[in-house]
Amino acid sequence: MKWNSDNETFESKKSWAIGTTEDRKYWNHKYENAKSFMKSRLSIPAILIEVAAQHPLTDGEKPNEEFTRRLLLAKNLYEQESSLGKRVEVYVPGSRHVYEGVADKISLSEAGSRFLQQQGVPRDIIRGQDLNIKYKGDRGVYNSADECFVASSYFKDENFGHLFSVLSPVQVFRKTIHYIEFGVLPLNYTAPTSNTFHNYIDEIFEAVPYSLFVDPDMQSENSVRANELRCQRMPKDI
Repeated sequence: MKWNSDNETFESKKSWAIGTTEDRKYWNHKYENAKSFMKSRLSIPAILIEVAAQHPLTDGEKPNEEFTRRLLLAKNLYEQESSLGKRVEVYVPGSRHVYEGVADKISLSEAGSRFLQQQGVPRDIIRGQDLNIKYKGDRGVYNSADECFVASSYFKDENFGHLFSVLSPVQVFRKTIHYIEFGVLPLNYTAPTSNTFHNYIDEIFEAVPYSLFVDPDMQSENSVRANELRCQRMPKDI
């Protein structure tokens, strides 16, 4: 689009923005509510760190490169915050997955939890399959919206003050949209890698618009995208 007038401002060009006025009002309302809620928790010296899981696992049991980078960053955040006297818990989401016809041997939660323990993170502050089951039951945790739903639910129930989300740079906007829909606003920490499972262009043109305008929470039993991903990623023997 060519800028052809010295008198026009950015504000006057907002007509090109996607979404309706009602969409913008909806998200402004959600965003302000999430900010207000997080502000009410600021004085609580407790932090929940959510580590976005990534499949497939290496050899069906070990975190791949992307997942490993996130787990190591989460470990550093745990050490940093706990050294300041704060209560810290780490939630590693993700049920057992299948990818290209090959099923992992264990859940993403279990793989990530084992890795963190090997890095010296105490087992009693790591949450995983227990929260997957508590908040998602036998439907499991099979997409980013599920991860955000479980983390935000536990965050609210257990009186944490801050929520850290450790994730790929590619996922930031989509996961933040889900979190805002669930009423919380995370502090995002990214762990970039040269190769990523997700694609920036797919995120921009498909995943983010779907989250904004079609199905922000993906928690309904009739959610088309959630059911599609669950069907693709849940092993047949579950």
